[in-house]
Order: sequence, then structure tokens, then C-alpha cells
Amino acid sequence: MLRLSTTLVAATLLALALGGCSSNPERVSTSSIRGNLTPELRGTTETQWDIDNNMAIVGNVNLRQASDDLGRIFLMDQPSILSPYPIIPTGKDP
Repeated sequence: MLRLSTTLVAATLLALALGGCSSNPERVSTSSIRGNLTPELRGTTETQWDIDNNMAIVGNVNLRQASDDLGRIFLMDQPSILSPYPIIPTGKDP
């Protein structure tokens, strides 16, 4: 039983090794390679995956910063300093 399974595994590995590198040379031509030297790149140095990740990160940061911007627009980012009484810090550096 062990010998049969070992033979099957060896036969499968041999088939993969012989068939894994075979390709159809008619599908790949010099002109098709010259036509698009960097098929995975969408920008100068980034793949589509890199561009999508960057857009997601930038969008996330921009939305979080919008909340901070609204606080500054409505003067809610810090207490007023016009009071004659001591003002207690609200969570920023003391």
C-alpha cells in the first residue's frame, strides 16, 4: 500500500515537472512582448493593486481629517481663551 502511494506521488510530481513548463510558442511573439513591456504596471512604478491600496488609504485619511476640519471651522477644536477663569485642557497635550 505504501509502495503504491509512493509510486502515485512520484508519477504525479513527474507529470507536473514535465508539463509545468510546456507552453505554446505561437501565443508569445516578439512583437507582443515589445507592445507591452510592463503589463503588470498601470503607473510609472505601481501596479493596479498598489494604486487601489493607495486610493483606499488616502480616502480613509481624508474622511478622518474632514472631522478635524469641521471642528476647526466651527471653533470646537479647543475651548475659548476669552474667559477670565482658568480653562481646563480638554484632552490635548497639557
